[in-house]
Amino acid sequence: MCGLYGVAQQQNLALCQIKRLKEAGESLIHRGPDSSGYWKKNGVFLGHHRLSIIDTSRVADQPMLQDRVVITVNGEIYNFKRLRRELEQQGAVFKSHSDSEVILHGYRLWGVKRLLGSLEGMYSVVIYDQDKGKIFLIRDRVGIKPLYYHLNKGALSWASELKALVAYIEEPALSVDTTALLDFLVYRYIPAPKSLYKGVFKLPAAHYAEFDIKTSKLSIRKYWQLPLLKNIDTDEAIAEQLVDLLSESVQEQSVSDIPLGVLLSGGIDSSALVALSDPDKKILSFSASFKDSSKDESLFASMVAKHVGIQHNTIIFPEGDMSHLSEKMAAWFGEPFGDTSAVPTYLVSRFAKEKVGVVLGGDGGDELFGGYVWYRKYRLLRNIQRFIPFLKLFNLRIFSRIPKTGFFELLLISDPVELYARLRKSLSKKQLDKWKERLGLSKEYDPYWAYRNHYKSNLSPAMAARVMDFHTYLPDDILVKVDRISMSVSLECRPPFLSTKLIEYAFSLPESFIYKGGQLKGGLKYSLKGVLPEEIITRKKQGFSVPDFGWRKDISERYGSMQEFLIKRFVERDL
Repeated sequence: MCGLYGVAQQQNLALCQIKRLKEAGESLIHRGPDSSGYWKKNGVFLGHHRLSIIDTSRVADQPMLQDRVVITVNGEIYNFKRLRRELEQQGAVFKSHSDSEVILHGYRLWGVKRLLGSLEGMYSVVIYDQDKGKIFLIRDRVGIKPLYYHLNKGALSWASELKALVAYIEEPALSVDTTALLDFLVYRYIPAPKSLYKGVFKLPAAHYAEFDIKTSKLSIRKYWQLPLLKNIDTDEAIAEQLVDLLSESVQEQSVSDIPLGVLLSGGIDSSALVALSDPDKKILSFSASFKDSSKDESLFASMVAKHVGIQHNTIIFPEGDMSHLSEKMAAWFGEPFGDTSAVPTYLVSRFAKEKVGVVLGGDGGDELFGGYVWYRKYRLLRNIQRFIPFLKLFNLRIFSRIPKTGFFELLLISDPVELYARLRKSLSKKQLDKWKERLGLSKEYDPYWAYRNHYKSNLSPAMAARVMDFHTYLPDDILVKVDRISMSVSLECRPPFLSTKLIEYAFSLPESFIYKGGQLKGGLKYSLKGVLPEEIITRKKQGFSVPDFGWRKDISERYGSMQEFLIKRFVERDL
């Protein structure tokens, strides 16, 4: 992993700009403590902090330059060996064994479009083509690796984390986007392309930006979209192919020149990664243990590790770690962020970093294979709603007397997108209207825009929910959390479930397989029989969340909701 930052403009960079850039770049050293470098010429500056994973020698340091093309890369290219062989056959001469160098030669020989069609991995990339006078910013298909950008007065600046751009951008160019604050009250994160600040954007997943330095024109283009095909194979054939694809992804993502581990929760996703890993690599596994037995999965994690025969390591989560929650979240994410499992994620990441430099994680398994409880609830609500007009018609008096609270309140929300947002813990429409007034926003502003952008009415409710989560919750919550937290301790975390082949295969599967036997992840469980112990396959799903030691109740009583508690520091400071 690495930290990227830089700027491109037509005018030569002033000394004060370069000074501010370097100071801003210092805020990213945790992402790449092994080496640092920068390249500058006229109005262009590319900075890089490197965490050495593949080819740890200095020859693999960045920025990399050849034939007037300069690159910086954050992430890993899993298929780099195959791409390297292909590029060498076309005349490319490599100076290192780094996976990043295939991007340099791939762009030179193929151009940006073919390069993006060839890469398999997690990455954010900056390419400067001096002859064309263009900067390319690139983000991987799922949004595993972050990239922020800001365009002001003809100058494009970028960074791997929001805090670096905030450190570089001068007032008054930086002001809070109040619509983003309202969005947070819906999603518990700020959806891409927005950030907390006006004019500072997250490059969306599967997109690249092309910036013409001479004209200051910035174009954002999508280079991949989730295909929704239909698989008609038998369950047996699907199960075999699924395990093969996951095994292939695990092997591909286990390439590392430094020690490798797995974040093992004891759930089916991370357990599958351990079971399908190469025994010759002698990986280690890590988990957090909670005193609250209803949240503690450490016994299951130990069971899997013993079954596979790897060394397992457990750390106990102390109750006091939820103190100063608001300050911790703001420091890690730089904007409102509501996934409190970031705290135990930090604990286990820091623990793993003591012994390894790279870990595999089970992120993405729930979105791909239907693992969230709310998919079942959303399907139930939408199916019942089909009959509400008839209930109103024939039983109006009874219908009107039922209390409009809880489950029944959700049933009365006719907008399927608003319904999903409420099911996902959004504040109510009435509460949001009050916040619109407080933030000075139009009553017409649609806070459900991110879900609405990806809602497909032609899909079944459960499938529509998975697609929405894949494009919103996964890249803007789960992957943000894992990236910021693991990188805060200079630990690289890779998600084998999110290989392109596996994603496209999973979203082609029929719901009869996804929920085989009427179970969440029924198809995945069916596929992993014989791979994992029966106790792991049949156990009830348990999300990675923090036990309530009284802190949740306190926040609820004092602030009303977790969102309103975490947004408080930003509202009071900026409004």
